[in-house]
Amino acid sequence: MGTVLETDTVTCSRREQLRASLKGWMPWVGKGSLAILDQGLFASSNFLLNVLLARWLAPAEYGAFALAYSVFLLLLVFHSAVFTGPMLVFGPGKYRERFPEYLGILLRGHFALMLPGAALLVATAFLLGWLYSPAVERAFLALAIAAPFILLLWLLRRAFYVRLNPGWAAAGGGVYLLILLASTLTLRAAGRLTAATGFLAMAAASLITCLLLLVLLRPMLATDSSSIRAVAADHWRYGKWVAASAGPYWVTDNIYFLVLPAWVGLAEAGGLKALLNLAMPALHTIAALGVLLLPILVRDRDCGGPRAMKRTMKLSLALFLLGSACYLALLWGFRLQIFHLLYAGKYTAYASWPLLLVGLLPFAQSLPNVMGGALGALEQPNLVFWSSVGSGAVALALGVPLAFSLGVGGALVGLVVSYVLMGVLMLFFLMRSVHRERYITRI
Repeated sequence: MGTVLETDTVTCSRREQLRASLKGWMPWVGKGSLAILDQGLFASSNFLLNVLLARWLAPAEYGAFALAYSVFLLLLVFHSAVFTGPMLVFGPGKYRERFPEYLGILLRGHFALMLPGAALLVATAFLLGWLYSPAVERAFLALAIAAPFILLLWLLRRAFYVRLNPGWAAAGGGVYLLILLASTLTLRAAGRLTAATGFLAMAAASLITCLLLLVLLRPMLATDSSSIRAVAADHWRYGKWVAASAGPYWVTDNIYFLVLPAWVGLAEAGGLKALLNLAMPALHTIAALGVLLLPILVRDRDCGGPRAMKRTMKLSLALFLLGSACYLALLWGFRLQIFHLLYAGKYTAYASWPLLLVGLLPFAQSLPNVMGGALGALEQPNLVFWSSVGSGAVALALGVPLAFSLGVGGALVGLVVSYVLMGVLMLFFLMRSVHRERYITRI
């Protein structure tokens, strides 16, 4: 009888622990859902803008937008390495008790960086306008105006993650989406939609959304110089490897938007961007899940070591590859309908083997996302950097000549091969790092 009572007591205790555990997880499920909603809103905004511009603009005009947008992505990676990434580490940690002051320092740093950055974009506008076309010049001049506001919005969105309140970031995403679509449709109706005004629509949507988020965050701009130096030192120490990776990553992804217009015209750059738009939903999903994978791998590392990480990595990679296979099947099976629906029949000349290469991009990026997360969990960002260097070298040595000879299809081959090599290099570095750690542990 006593044994039965003890068993019932243990069972009840386990049920209570399960209920408590589920109750504790519920707020995090809600916050995670809001974070995914935030990512989805901003990704959808940029995806819709690119689709509408590709649909309504001439291929050469859209190529000018694609060229300028590729340079913006370089600014985004560098800006995230210097400001946003470190803020997600130091904001909830070292500077938790004085976050408004800390955010104010980051805002001052943002504008201090963007003033010379905008001046450099203006100089680039005149140079590339002379090399390519007046449409490119106008697009870069508009980007010089838009970039400070777009990058500020990325910074402020992440500040809500530090406060564990992604709901407001998602609300900002909704505001941004509505304003951007309204601006784009208004420009289209007025006959003023161009590559340049597309960037100005992004600037207007970003500025209005930033003002809303600043009211909610209430940063403190007044601070002393010693605090500024301390924050700058912390951010650079943490983000220098990521910042160094910005160049090789950009070469891997975007060098083709520079070389295609020089060799075969802006229309080819527009065609490449239109094709890559079709891979963006899958690539954004993999990237978002990769962000969520990193803290899980850190937990596995602390609790079970490399063996526990290995199980999570295998499961994640299988999930990414299965999702990529489903996406490729849908993309290829409905390719003509997709081109008609999104681009009104434009760019259908690429609806053969170039589209198949686009469908392989999610496969190619699955391995780097998983391996990069594992190297990040092991605090080895330098190995991620060297992997990106190898990938960028392949883009220059193989991808650029292929783009020269085959156009858009050659550029896509270069992209796929570069990302496959990046994943292989990360896997090699990861295995070597784990082997070295086990050897040291045995000693």
